[in-house]
Amino acid sequence: MPTEPELTVSRAQVIRRGVLCHCPNCGKRGLLASWFRLNQACAACGMDLAKSHGFYSGTTSIGYVAAILFVLIPDFLLVSAKAIGVTAGILLGMFGSFGFIVLIYPAMLCWMVMAYHVALPGDLPVNGGGGQGDDQAGS
Repeated sequence: MPTEPELTVSRAQVIRRGVLCHCPNCGKRGLLASWFRLNQACAACGMDLAKSHGFYSGTTSIGYVAAILFVLIPDFLLVSAKAIGVTAGILLGMFGSFGFIVLIYPAMLCWMVMAYHVALPGDLPVNGGGGQGDDQAGS
């Protein structure tokens, strides 16, 4: 079984940087162009952030799971415990889910960049990739 080349930026570093919304390549801020959009490239190091069409639609999956875990399940428990009424629970579920997803959308964009580079850390320029993913890390 072939061994993975030594990485300048490890998967653990990519995760740490991604959770903080920092560039997986240089570790600095600069990924977000606006609340709902990534820059085309990192503002600090210039790493290309543009992926194939539809790549960032993964935020939808992250948003669904996050809304279920942090809004809908607690909402269901409140309705089940009769702490709130059914109508209030439905409204809280609908508007709470939407509001929560809008609130965390910038983080979800960063997490998609993180997920890509956790899977393919060799694609990071600092690890020797120029988008190919097959290059070995240089020093």
